[in-house]
Amino acid sequence: MNIAIVDDSKSDCFQISQILKQYSAIHQLLLHIDHFSSGEALLTIYQPFSYTVIFLDIYMNSMSGIETAEKIRAVDEDSVIIFLTNSEIHHREAFSVFATAYLNKPSSETEVFRIMDHILRVRTGKEKRFSFSHDRQNYSLRFADIVSLETDGNYLIIKDCRGRNYRTRMTFSHAETQMDSRFLTLMKGIMVNMDYIEQIQNTICSMHDGSHFPLHIKKENEILQKWLNYKFAAIREATEISEG
Repeated sequence: MNIAIVDDSKSDCFQISQILKQYSAIHQLLLHIDHFSSGEALLTIYQPFSYTVIFLDIYMNSMSGIETAEKIRAVDEDSVIIFLTNSEIHHREAFSVFATAYLNKPSSETEVFRIMDHILRVRTGKEKRFSFSHDRQNYSLRFADIVSLETDGNYLIIKDCRGRNYRTRMTFSHAETQMDSRFLTLMKGIMVNMDYIEQIQNTICSMHDGSHFPLHIKKENEILQKWLNYKFAAIREATEISEG
């Protein structure tokens, strides 16, 4: 497993690294750990999916951790981002870049171990996938990578987090029965992954990738409340993972 630690404090960087090495020894897990003193240093060499986990300091001398995470998320939706900070005022921003946890400095061995246990459970567990055919080829996308599903006559248009579109012969109602609670039906024929919603306003659902979808006018308040409830539940889960 490749891990990046991005922190302009050498002592904080060393502390996290030592805890991870202890975790590696206890669990007989091979970890490759790289250290970066700034977000710019990481981004200079960054390639999508090059790191499974990124420990990222929020307060750094130049580019902030939030800004660094935004640039990472523009090309990589898969890496686990864990923020390190001395403040608790950035939970909202942490959620916007799909951070897994938010650790206060100095982080304890117990906290880091708990988060690594969580990551291993998720990564080694069976991930939900959506299977279909497109251009005579079979595909199986992770639910986490699907942004939206939209009906097109007798076909379904599936968009993933990397901007690729797939067209498969499938009814919308059949797709609905397969998706889990992270997916929200905006109106008949349009369903989105709530992890990628930017905002819901004036009967329009705006996504992080810049796409927009209409929603059922009479159900706007109900749809908005479902999304807000989902967001709050995600924030609470991330907080519980961090605090134990």
